Amino acid sequence: MILVLASILAVFLAGSICGIFAMLVVGIHAEERRVMQGRAETSRTGMASRRLLSTQTCDDTPDHIQAGR
Repeated sequence: MILVLASILAVFLAGSICGIFAMLVVGIHAEERRVMQGRAETSRTGMASRRLLSTQTCDDTPDHIQAGR
């Protein structure tokens, strides 16, 4: 019984990871197509892929307002 539950969980997690990867690839493709056509608007998948793949850290963010007194 535990083996069946473990295999079901493994299949679910593998499907979730494949789905996330597919959305990332779709977002990258959509952003490349948008840039090549010269359009300014962006899609939700494009924004998600840019946010996920960005290398900007909290130290690199512009206009950072220091919290405190």
